[in-house]
Amino acid sequence: TEANLQAILMGEAAHMELFDTGYPSTLNPLIVAGGPNGALPHAQPTNRPFQNGDMIVVDITLRYQGYVSDATRTFALGRITDEMAEIYETVRISQERGLKSVDIGIPCSNIDDTCRDTIEKSGYGRYFIHSTGHGIGLDVHEQPLISRSSETILADNMAITVEPGIYVPNNLGVRIEDSIIVTKSSYSMHQFTKDLIVI
Repeated sequence: TEANLQAILMGEAAHMELFDTGYPSTLNPLIVAGGPNGALPHAQPTNRPFQNGDMIVVDITLRYQGYVSDATRTFALGRITDEMAEIYETVRISQERGLKSVDIGIPCSNIDDTCRDTIEKSGYGRYFIHSTGHGIGLDVHEQPLISRSSETILADNMAITVEPGIYVPNNLGVRIEDSIIVTKSSYSMHQFTKDLIVI
């Protein structure tokens, strides 16, 4: 179940000296959401068993030596449809383009525009229902907001997330997220593959 997987992940995290962020607006330390629950960007883990054909969103936000890291990957279980694979690939390309657009001196809105434009051109724009990212540091959500309305200009050594997603109500969600350090050659804190893993 979603709750079982959360417990396994938090046990592994404790061995690595990673801890719950204590984020005040959530009841659970992680987001683990399968099938239709994945269509909720801030889903809470439930006792729903994973099922054949699920897309499973796993958002791991943990604290290490006081600082927060935030990463999301989406996996598939069993047989999925061509459309589900297409949705995943759309998000993957959107996030890849967003990461490449991160640079010192660019407006945060540029990153959101880049990610959103990719998803909109694929016909899924109405299902991208949140901003592309946010700042991270001592708290889970800090300034700057990576959104179309943001007027912030990225500066050296800022830490932000890039996390586009597609959420089809009562069906599925796909999100891919990395935490990024903004430098002249900006780099991700996370190296886990973004190829679709089907379990």
